[in-house]
Amino acid sequence: MKILCVIDSLGSGGAQRQMVNLACGMKAKGHDVELLVYYPKLHFFRTVIDEAGIKVHEIEKGPGFSWCVVIKIRNLLRTDSYQGVISFLGTPNVYCELAKLLLPFKMKLIVSERSNFTGESGKFKRKLVRYLHFVANYVVANSYTHSEYLRSNFWLRHKTYVIYNGYAMPQAKIKSYQAFQKKEFSYLVIGRINPGKNGIRLIESLIKYHEESGYVATFKWVGRQENNIESLVVRRKMEDLLLENPKIAAQWQWLGERDDIPELLHQCDALIHVSLYEGLPNVVCEAFIAGCPVIASNVCDHPILVEDGVRGVLCDPFSPDSICKAIIRFEGFPDAERAQLGNNARKYAEQHLTVGKMVAAYETLLTDSL
Repeated sequence: MKILCVIDSLGSGGAQRQMVNLACGMKAKGHDVELLVYYPKLHFFRTVIDEAGIKVHEIEKGPGFSWCVVIKIRNLLRTDSYQGVISFLGTPNVYCELAKLLLPFKMKLIVSERSNFTGESGKFKRKLVRYLHFVANYVVANSYTHSEYLRSNFWLRHKTYVIYNGYAMPQAKIKSYQAFQKKEFSYLVIGRINPGKNGIRLIESLIKYHEESGYVATFKWVGRQENNIESLVVRRKMEDLLLENPKIAAQWQWLGERDDIPELLHQCDALIHVSLYEGLPNVVCEAFIAGCPVIASNVCDHPILVEDGVRGVLCDPFSPDSICKAIIRFEGFPDAERAQLGNNARKYAEQHLTVGKMVAAYETLLTDSL
């Protein structure tokens, strides 16, 4: 089957990571896969795509909506024999849906929304744009909470499906029981620095944590700084809180973007992911693959993924006190129980989060009624 995958770029984001995993997984299954991007200068994952032998169509576009992209996608689809198109993210979805409207023949189109409605800005505009989904054959969400929202729109009720993220499942360096037998704790935070990742409340929780225990664990934050005003304000407020609390600042490290996430997860006792909303977070899934427990916000699909007390601990992300109590609770578990959380996390990943499972789900949709 010849398939075109469409996304904005090959940058370092979670949706881009999943599109690369899907394209490479489809290619490995013997499909003829090509990729189209319109921000080619963002190429964090380009090497992976090139090594897989996947052809990339590049369109240069400026800021704002571009009919040029629509026309170029339409022309590509018209001149080549694709059996299906898969697009990820809102704007690529719109471009593909408009391109399909301009085509004189039917084409199987799957569009995927990769976040959660609770974090959307301009909700009225997004709802209007979603009317275009009537053009798509299927709409995919990567979380149950977002799929339920999509199905509340009558025109999406019978075409919306959930497909969880998929990952290669390497032989992970699972933490041994002895790795959990210690008094000094270390935590990893992975995410872009922006309001949704909730860094201010996390540091506020660490202030309470220090006040109550007199102890400060090591915290490392991996991820790029977003450059919009809101995100820069968040970073400044976090820096101010750290300056006001030097003992916490001494244990806090900004690591920036890194490509050694599995090793960093292996070195820490738990991932802390107290975001305000999510689709299906790559970082939680990656922690599970590494056999690493997760302290997560009780939002969206986190209760399904983490399952409080099974693969980690849940907290209220809007309450620094709740985040603080979750950390203290995790550290209070017996060594064997913390080790079991990590083992449970790896088993869940092996059962539910493989590339093979994700590829098979998309294949089912692509081959339906072809």
